[in-house]
Amino acid sequence: MLEREVAVQVKVAGEDTSVDFNRAVQSDQQVVNTIAITVQSGYPWYKTPELISFLELQTRYNKFKNLGIIALDGTVISSQDKPLNVKWVQYILGNTLEKEVFLSARQPDPEDGNAVLISAAVLHHKGKAVGALFAVLPLERYQTILQLPIGGEDGFAFVVNKEGEVEVSGRELPFENLFTTLRSASFQDPALLERFQEDVRAKKHAFLRYKIKNHRRFVYGSPLSMNGWYLISVLPTASVEKQARMLTWVSTGLFIFIFLIFLFLGGYLLRLRAYNNQQLFTTAFVDSLTGAHNLARMSQIFSEHLVQLPAQAALVLFDITKFKVINDLYGYERGNQVLQRVAGILREQLEPGEIFCRSAADNFVLLLGYEERSKLRIRLSKLTTQIRRDCTANDACLMIEAAFGVYEIKEDIPFFIMLDRAHLALENAKRESTEKIQFYDEEDRRRIVHERQLENSMEAALESGAFSVFFQPKCDLKTGKIRGAEALVRWNDLERGLVRPDEFIPLFERNGFILRLDMFILEQVVKKLVTWEKEGKEMVPISVNFSRLHLNDSQYIPQMARILDKYHLSPRMIKVELTESVILNNIVLAQNVVRGLHQKGFAVSMDDFGSGYSSLNVLKNLQFDEIKLDKEFLTGFEQNENAKRVIEGTIRLLKILGMEIVAEGVETQKQVDFLRDIGCDIAQGYFYSRPVPESDFEKWLQ
Repeated sequence: MLEREVAVQVKVAGEDTSVDFNRAVQSDQQVVNTIAITVQSGYPWYKTPELISFLELQTRYNKFKNLGIIALDGTVISSQDKPLNVKWVQYILGNTLEKEVFLSARQPDPEDGNAVLISAAVLHHKGKAVGALFAVLPLERYQTILQLPIGGEDGFAFVVNKEGEVEVSGRELPFENLFTTLRSASFQDPALLERFQEDVRAKKHAFLRYKIKNHRRFVYGSPLSMNGWYLISVLPTASVEKQARMLTWVSTGLFIFIFLIFLFLGGYLLRLRAYNNQQLFTTAFVDSLTGAHNLARMSQIFSEHLVQLPAQAALVLFDITKFKVINDLYGYERGNQVLQRVAGILREQLEPGEIFCRSAADNFVLLLGYEERSKLRIRLSKLTTQIRRDCTANDACLMIEAAFGVYEIKEDIPFFIMLDRAHLALENAKRESTEKIQFYDEEDRRRIVHERQLENSMEAALESGAFSVFFQPKCDLKTGKIRGAEALVRWNDLERGLVRPDEFIPLFERNGFILRLDMFILEQVVKKLVTWEKEGKEMVPISVNFSRLHLNDSQYIPQMARILDKYHLSPRMIKVELTESVILNNIVLAQNVVRGLHQKGFAVSMDDFGSGYSSLNVLKNLQFDEIKLDKEFLTGFEQNENAKRVIEGTIRLLKILGMEIVAEGVETQKQVDFLRDIGCDIAQGYFYSRPVPESDFEKWLQ
């Protein structure tokens, strides 16, 4: 049981550490990106006192070793104001120009030879790359993060690349390559090491138990979001057993010594043994910060308390969201005080038979009784309110928010499986913007597992060509001829078959992969249009959908323009589709994007008009070339005269504004006749054609 607990704790601690490391590196890159935006506005750069002072200020403020600008001709202006190795400069410039955003592997600082990382971003001027901004990051800034919260001095974490070479570590390591060191260890099954190495290279979560120099250790690995790196967490099982053996040895030694010398002190010895046993219990089963049970103790007494609850029972995983912000703003001491106060509130709120523990960091696990789900939800909401009210810093409310994952105990399964299900519910709660209390159901588990499988294969799918473009024709309602088409992405996976867009597009929206996928689809469409042009085939404008995430990307429009320039295609052949909901979320930002697209020669279409709360203010302030009526507009219009009037009035208004109108989801002859009679221009839907592959669409064009 003790060894199993250590395994669970190293997994939890490793995941927490990987999240913190990802966040720290991404934060540093965001700082570099922000500085780059400021610097590129001053192009061309000259070595002025003002520029040097700005770089020095940012270097001190952000605790960089060096911060500088590299122009395309190799000229360097940096806060250190010292000559840099030419090869080193070309290495940084070349990689940054190629990748837009660049994080180097560990390498020696050209100034003092100490190991550092380099974070860099491309500098632009009028849509063209004119140089790179680089920051030299000392590895010491990440060492605190890589100190495991468990295991004391024996537990540690470090970052390796896919070949096992150490990139960043939390302390001095006696080796440079993880795989080489592990080959000298012993395993119950030698194949486990090979499987572990394969999992690391495949960026999968990996777990390994090994023995080296008579010491058993657990190694847990989790993939990081940059450079194919991997976080390795190591914890010896002896970290708890050692203390137990030491206390037992002290107790036994004192007993023998006192028994031989002072026989009459036997009573005192018994009391001393009792004390040592209590210390051993505290070390193994009590959270040292809050005095609450730890996860090992809760797993022991869970069944005993479960039978004491009179009504239904639930296992609740409770997490303080954005707890790191409290540590950053007020310090770790204040953060520890918050955790202690939370534990105190939980003690006050528990009913007889209920228990809780602090599992790791800002996570608490609760066993609660309840009568019905609605009352349990109310109880957890009140708990959040009390924590927010009682936890303050400098007489100011910390604005603490909590997320709850709830597993309702309805079957006899092991405790850790229940905990895993509560964790799935907690992940779902963290994704929600408003409702932070989520209950587990089996569909959630299947969905999360499926999403993780999709995420693990999305990069390979893009590289292998598993994503393809289908086209759905847009036809003239008067003549029936093709006036254009909409490009739609399809994912044909070798193992799963066809993956529905509603399965992967929302996922890619959340993890940001949609930015790359959208540009991939645009490039495929552009290449196909150029091919048709060279073959002398008829060409029609193609509409391409773009995610809301692009609106916040300053490189969105320049990147589109670069793709069209690369293939020498006129922007008039591409129509950009933005959904109504994206536009309504930020009208000012949408105005700038639509204006920028028009300046580059692109036509802009508002998709799904009428699907939400359509605003005439949007039509007044944004000049669209095309409006696409959502398919729900046509639903049931045959039996609803008001619906007909609304559709006819909408089309008349849009005509007055000079916009071309496309009706989506057209499926029947009645819909076609009605839309044609009231002046709609174009229709798109199954009445004319489903989305079809390139080869079938080419036949349509001919």
